[in-house]
Amino acid sequence: MARARSRDRHPLLTSRAECPTRFPRSVRRRPTSGPAAVWGASYASDTQFGALLGGAPALRAIAPALTPAMSALDGFRFRGGVPEIGSTLAWTHYAIAPDMIARIGSAHGREAEQKRWEATERTIAGHDAFRAGTPHWGLDVEAIVGWGLDRLREPLGSARHREGKIVDRIDAVDVPVFLIGGWFDVFLGSTLELHRRLVRRAKETGDAAPRLLVGPWTHDNLSGRTAGVDFGPGASADDLGGGDLTTQHIRWFDATLRAGAAQMPAVRVFLMGANRWIELEEFPPTGTRTLELYLNEGGALTTEPAGAGERRLTSDPASAVPTCGGAVLLFGPFEAGPAEQSAIEARQDVLSWRTAQLSGELTVMGAVRAVVHLGTTGTDADVVVRLCDEHPDGSSRVVTDGVQRGSARSVDPVTGAGARRPLEPGRDHEFVVDLWSTAHTFMPGHRVRVDIAPSSSPRWEVGRNAFAPSSEPVDPTAAEYTIRHGAARPSRLVLQLVAPAPR
Repeated sequence: MARARSRDRHPLLTSRAECPTRFPRSVRRRPTSGPAAVWGASYASDTQFGALLGGAPALRAIAPALTPAMSALDGFRFRGGVPEIGSTLAWTHYAIAPDMIARIGSAHGREAEQKRWEATERTIAGHDAFRAGTPHWGLDVEAIVGWGLDRLREPLGSARHREGKIVDRIDAVDVPVFLIGGWFDVFLGSTLELHRRLVRRAKETGDAAPRLLVGPWTHDNLSGRTAGVDFGPGASADDLGGGDLTTQHIRWFDATLRAGAAQMPAVRVFLMGANRWIELEEFPPTGTRTLELYLNEGGALTTEPAGAGERRLTSDPASAVPTCGGAVLLFGPFEAGPAEQSAIEARQDVLSWRTAQLSGELTVMGAVRAVVHLGTTGTDADVVVRLCDEHPDGSSRVVTDGVQRGSARSVDPVTGAGARRPLEPGRDHEFVVDLWSTAHTFMPGHRVRVDIAPSSSPRWEVGRNAFAPSSEPVDPTAAEYTIRHGAARPSRLVLQLVAPAPR
C-alpha cells in the first residue's frame, strides 16, 4: 500500500466531529421569525436528523446528502457483518484526528497524541492496520481512532450502533426530505434504505413523500468523473440539466418553505452505461422484472441452472484480495468508482462467471443480490461479490459490490438483531449477499460478469476463517472454499430489470 498523505482530509466530513451525532434530549425552543430548512452531506446529514428529532419547531424541510443516518451497520461501521475497517481509519485518522490534536491545549498532551497519530500512520503504511482481526488486537493509536476501533468491537446488536442513527425513529421524521446519493458512495445503502422507509411511511400517513436524487458519484467526488470513467458533462453536480445541485436545493426549499411549484420529480437517477438522467415516480420503477443468472460450469452465467458442479478457491488471510474501486471511503490510492478489475480477476482466489456477449441492451435498475452456496474447511467465511460490466475489449469494470460474513447470515443488516453462529465445516451454506442497488445499462457486445472473492482489503476487515464468539480474538487460518452450483444448489445473481429503459 502506498503511504497515505498525513494531512489529507475528506472534503465532505466536518473536521470538528468528534463522534457521531447523539440526539439531544432537549433543545431550547427560541422564537423564530419563520420556517427554516437545513442541508448538508455526510456527517452534516446526521446533524439534520439530530436537529429535527431533538426538537426544532421552525424546521420545515431537510436535504441530507450521502447520508449514514439510517444505520451504522449498512456501510458505516459494518457491511454484511464485516467491519468497515478502511472507512473507520480514513474517517478517524485522516478526517478527524489532525484537528482534534491541534486543539489540545497542553503542549505535552498534543505531542503525545501526535506520536500516537504517527504510530497509527506506520501501521497503515505497513499494512498492519488491515491484517485479519485488527480491531481486536491492541494498537497504539490516537484517541479518536481508538474510539472507532472500540465501536468495531461492539456486538452487531449493541445499542451503541444505534446512537445518532434514526433506524428506530423513522416515524418521527415528519417533514419533507430530499435525499441525495451516489452510486459509488459508501453510504448508498443507508440512503436507499432511508428512502424506502420514508416512502412506506408516506403511503401509510398521507404525508409528503421524499424526493430522491442519485448520481454517478462517490462520497467525495460529484464531478461524474472517477476511476478512469467520464460519465459525460451532464453527470456533474455542477450541471444537472436545468441547473446545478444548488439550484435543486433552491427549488426544493421554495416548494417546501414557500409553497412554490415543486418542479422536481419524485426520483431522478443517473443511468450509467447509457449515461443519461431519468425521472421516475418511484425507485425501483414500476414494471421491473426479476432476472436470475445462474453460475454454471466453465465460468458460464446463464438464465438456467445446468448440471451440478463446483469451483474452489483458497482464502488466505495473509494474502488478502486488494480493494479496487466500488463504493468505498478510503485514502489514496484506493479510489472509489467503476475501477477496472482485470488485475484482481487474474488472482487465483477470485472466481468469475460471465454471460455471452449481449445482443441488445440490458438495463438493471433496482436491487442486486447474489445467492452463493458455499462450503468451507473453516468455521467462518467471508463472501465478496462484485457485479461487473465486461467490455468488448475484455476490460471489466465494477458496477456494484457487497460482502457477507457467514457467521452473521442471521443478523439483520440494518438493526443488528439476530445471533451470530459458526459455520459447520464441509457443509453447504447459503449466503445471500446484498449488493445494494444500481441503475446501469449493459450495452450490446458487453457481458454481465460476476466475481466472487474471500476478501477486499483495506475496505473490509480480512476474515479469519474462524468463528470468534463475542468478537473475541482468534488466530487467522487459511481455508478452502467450495462454491457449488446447479439445480440442487443454485448459486445465482438476482437482478431487477426494466425493458425498455426509461427515457
